[in-house]
Amino acid sequence: MSDPILPSNPPAPLAEPRPRAVTWRSIFLGLIGVVLICGLTPYNDYAVANTFMVGNFLPISLVLILLVIVLLLNSSLLRWRPAFALREAELAVVTAMMLVACSLPSSGLMRYLPSMLVGIQINASDRPEYSDLLTKSVHLPRWLLPDYPEGATTPNEIASSDVYRSFASRSPDGSIPWLAWVRPLLVWGLFIAMLWGLMTFLCLLVRRQWVENERLAFPLATVYSALIEAPAPGRVINTLFCSYGFWIAAALVFGLHFFNGMHTYTPAVPEIPRGYDFRNILADPPLSHLMGDFKRNEIFFCVVGVTFFLQTKIAFSIWFFYVLLNVTQVLMGVNQVSFTGQMQTDQTFGGLLVMSGVILWIGREHWWMILRAMVGKRRDGETESRYLPYAFTGWGAVACFAGLIGWFMAVGVTFFGAIVITLSLLMVLMMTARIVAETGLVFVQINWPLYRAWFYPPLMGLPAMRTTEATFFFSGVMTGLFHDLRESFAAFFLTGLRVADSSAYERSHRWRTGFTFVVAIALALVVGYTTSAASMLWTEYNYATTVSPSSDSTINPYALQAVPNYQVLEPTNNYINGPREEERNVLAQIGIGGGIVALTSVLRLTLAWWPLHPIGFIVLYSYATSRIWFSVMLGWLAKVIIVRLGGGSLLKSGRNVFIGLVVGEAAAAAFWLVVSLVMNWAGYEYHRIILLPT
Repeated sequence: MSDPILPSNPPAPLAEPRPRAVTWRSIFLGLIGVVLICGLTPYNDYAVANTFMVGNFLPISLVLILLVIVLLLNSSLLRWRPAFALREAELAVVTAMMLVACSLPSSGLMRYLPSMLVGIQINASDRPEYSDLLTKSVHLPRWLLPDYPEGATTPNEIASSDVYRSFASRSPDGSIPWLAWVRPLLVWGLFIAMLWGLMTFLCLLVRRQWVENERLAFPLATVYSALIEAPAPGRVINTLFCSYGFWIAAALVFGLHFFNGMHTYTPAVPEIPRGYDFRNILADPPLSHLMGDFKRNEIFFCVVGVTFFLQTKIAFSIWFFYVLLNVTQVLMGVNQVSFTGQMQTDQTFGGLLVMSGVILWIGREHWWMILRAMVGKRRDGETESRYLPYAFTGWGAVACFAGLIGWFMAVGVTFFGAIVITLSLLMVLMMTARIVAETGLVFVQINWPLYRAWFYPPLMGLPAMRTTEATFFFSGVMTGLFHDLRESFAAFFLTGLRVADSSAYERSHRWRTGFTFVVAIALALVVGYTTSAASMLWTEYNYATTVSPSSDSTINPYALQAVPNYQVLEPTNNYINGPREEERNVLAQIGIGGGIVALTSVLRLTLAWWPLHPIGFIVLYSYATSRIWFSVMLGWLAKVIIVRLGGGSLLKSGRNVFIGLVVGEAAAAAFWLVVSLVMNWAGYEYHRIILLPT
């Protein structure tokens, strides 16, 4: 028999089916991580006063859980039961679910929400002018607050009720009035659902522009993706964990922190310095005008490691602007010219406005494409979103925005005021997400309180544009809830989205494939909100002070006393009484900030050699930048030296070393966190050892 004639163009082999990312295993593991993070964080952070389990955009709790899953669980499965091992796509879903949950249990929300609802009444009961403000001007809806007796009308009467008194002084028998908190948690949960929903839709809308068109670096997503990367066939650990450079760097950093931790417990063990202190040398004028964190600072190896993945110009801008600020402080101090915090705040606002405009302008084609999809006018060749249809996502964002406006109006805010508050929140939260996406900074804050917007018209000679007391009050409430941007939801979600892009949905171009990922994120948020609320209330009602013998103090005093006072009540009272005389032109300060950002943006986009990026100015006047500027400078210097000595090849080979710096410090922080928890549960004295910027 003659051989069969083969076709000249044989059919292509069938493509290997893409592994599913959202499975019952990934959902189960993700929810376990969510419950652990949201359940343990309030107790660990505020009762034990331990190293924060989240604390920044490199949560040590998440890194610890990932290391356990990858190095213990999955490597064992790959060795003994490879068919049951978790795929990289599944690990991406687990990582994203835990990332978004990190925005709930502490500074992202629950550190401030319950304490502020109680603290407003507690603080007002001590000050007659604040009491009058609540009873005669603001008229807080009863359903916003925990239950209190029907006859109570003044803050003093409300604060003396069992629910509020036991929260502030702690219940002696540990009883928790759960029913009193059901209604406010549901009402505020509705607000959070609409705000988080709006942030989710906006992140999905900007994803392609920031990831594919502008190609932002997403350094933190690079670290997480490297941890969960699939091993080569026949191996049980991936390329990162097979790298000698990674293990050497991680071991050196871990060892340094181990010996310094042992020094804390046993002073006979020598301490290895990881910073500098020039306060005595720089104590005399004019250098005495230098800022405290310029005279004294410490090295955060996680920041040094992440800086390796930044654009060199961005890293340079962050530390250069801070050094320039200190030079300015010296010159102004010598000439006895004041440079107040309000001046810095107003400059930041000007920079935020211009930076927002620049971002919108750069992505204008993408935004027009979304608008066309929303009205059914898509052009041929325009691709669809990877996770949800652009039309659905756009209208979902509109619906959530409208819902927020309605919620604000229901609590007494004017229609115009609701729009201003919502847009201000969007600007600050999305700018934080943009900064983290572009820079990978693990610690980010923006120095602009939302209520400041209402001071501008009167200070500019436009008293007719004053708003109502209730509108200003809720601007302060939103400032109190979201001023601490170190654990911002949008930044966490966008990072998780980028991890999913590279590890699970890189080849997917249909939203029906990625839709289940969004559902998994929503499930993580619902479980995380419930768990973190219950855990925070349990912690607040059961502990009057921290249990640490070495740092016995009132539990969570900043959220219960300082935030209601200085972010809500005092600014509202000042606004009602009229603007105070201020020795500067507000419009000029806004113009200075806007002008600096505009100039650096234009020069960056037109001149390839221009070294400054506007992000360096946006984050300049913040506590976070003062803490990490020195580490950013070291990371920038290391990268410059590597490029000069070895070029691109050496830069590529150094990737695992710098990831090792990040993971080594996070692992050391996690180690001492676990040691403190175990020693506390065993009844021994422990020490709080802080290794990451907080």
